[in-house]
Amino acid sequence: MDAIIPLTKNIVKLRYEALPQTTQEITKNFILDTVGVAIAGSSVPICRIVVNQVKEWGGKGEATIFAYGGRVPIMNAVLTNATMAHALEFDDTHDAAGLHACASVVPAALAAAEAREGITGKDLLLAVALGVDLVCRLGLSIKTPISWVRSATCGGFGAAAAAGKILGLDEEKMLNAMGIVYTQTSGNEQGTLDGAMTKPLQLGFAAKAGVVSAILSHHGVVGPKNVLEGRYGYFKLYERGEYDPSQLVAGLGKDFKGIHLSVKPYPSCRLTHPAIDAAQKIFQQFRPDPEQIEEITIILNQQCFDIVGHPFKIRKNPYVDAQFSVAYTVAVALKKGDFDLEDIQEERIRDLSVLELVRKVRVVVDERLENQRGVAPVTVRVRTKDGKEYSERIEIPKGHTNNPLDFDAIAQKYRKCVGHSSPIISAEKVEKAIDMICNLERIDRIKELINNLAAV
Repeated sequence: MDAIIPLTKNIVKLRYEALPQTTQEITKNFILDTVGVAIAGSSVPICRIVVNQVKEWGGKGEATIFAYGGRVPIMNAVLTNATMAHALEFDDTHDAAGLHACASVVPAALAAAEAREGITGKDLLLAVALGVDLVCRLGLSIKTPISWVRSATCGGFGAAAAAGKILGLDEEKMLNAMGIVYTQTSGNEQGTLDGAMTKPLQLGFAAKAGVVSAILSHHGVVGPKNVLEGRYGYFKLYERGEYDPSQLVAGLGKDFKGIHLSVKPYPSCRLTHPAIDAAQKIFQQFRPDPEQIEEITIILNQQCFDIVGHPFKIRKNPYVDAQFSVAYTVAVALKKGDFDLEDIQEERIRDLSVLELVRKVRVVVDERLENQRGVAPVTVRVRTKDGKEYSERIEIPKGHTNNPLDFDAIAQKYRKCVGHSSPIISAEKVEKAIDMICNLERIDRIKELINNLAAV
C-alpha cells in the first residue's frame, strides 16, 4: 500500500477537536507570519509583475490578492499570494526537513476558504495544520541532499491537502487530488545558484497546482494512486528511492510536525541565519570597528557552502544575491548588529562600506561537520588589525523551535512587514488582522479576516 493512502485518510478523517492546543496556537503563529511576509513581498519586482499580469488576465472574482486587493480567479490569487509569501526569503522553515512549509499551504487554504461559503476560523486552522503536517512529513522522510526545491515539490501536496480539506473532499477524491498534483510536481535549485527571480515563483506554481488539483478532483478527475512509492512515484523518481518511510506515518494524527517550524528573524536564506546570529553576538559584545577589521572567517558545512558560501557578486537581481550570501549577510550584521528588510534594498546592497567588509570575508568548509539541513553549527571569527580576535559559534539559531519567537514577537514582525508593503494598509486593518488571527477559532466567517489583508 502506497504511503499516500494513510496520509490522505488522516487528512479526510481528522476533525478540529483532535488538534492539540499547542498545534492550534503554533498554527496561528505561522498563519500570521506567512500573511505578513506575503504582504511585505508585495514590494518585490517579481511580485509586482505577477500581480499586474493576473489583473490583466481578469476573470471571475473568487479570491483576494494580499496587499493589493482585488478579486481574481482562485488559481491566480494563489499563484500571486504564494509567490509573495516566499519572495523575501522571510517565511518559515522546517530546519530538519530543509524546506518552507507554509508559503504554499496558507495561501491555498485562505483562497479556498474565501471562495467557499461558510468556512470558519476552525476550518482554516485544521486545513493549514494538516497541509503543513504533510509537507513536513514528506520533507523529513527524504535522505538525499538538497537539489530539488522541496518547498515546492512537497509544498504542492500540502496545498492540495489544505484546499481539499476546505472543499470537503472524501477519501477517494483527496487521493485523486494527490495524484493530480503529482503530475505537476516541479522545482529546482538552479535558479538560486543563478541568482534568478524564479525561486518564489516555484512555490506559487506549487500552491496553484494544489488548489487546481483539489478543484479538479472535486469535479471528478481521477489521478494516479501510487504517487509516493510507485515505480515512478515521487520518492523513486525525484529522490532516488532514498527515504525513511517511518517518518511519513509515525504519530500520524497526533504528532503534528508543523509545531517544529522555525520563524525567520531575518529576510535571507535560513542557511545564513546561524552566521548572522554569531555576527550579531560579536557586534553586541565587542562592537569591533568595521574599518579595523582585518579578516572575517565563517566556518560551516559543505551543504551550507554550496548554497550560500560562494563569493558575493551583484548580478541582475541584487536582492537575491544578498539573501543567498553568507558573506554579505554577516558583513551587514557586523556593521549594524542586525539584518533586516532594508538590507536587501539595492541602495543598501551597493553601500561601499558594506562591500569593503564583504571583501574581508573568507568562507571555509569544515569537513567534520555533518551536512544537517539548516541548523549545522556555524562559527564566525573576526580578527582586527591590532591582533584581537573574536569568535562565536551558533548551533541553534533564533526562531528555531528550541529558540523560538512567541506570538507577540511574530505580531511585531507582522507590523514591520506591512510597513514594507507596496500598497499602504491602514494601521486599523493591521491590528484587526493580528487580533483575528490570535482568536482565529472564534471567527465564524473567514472572509472577515481576508478583508483586513489588503489595502482596498
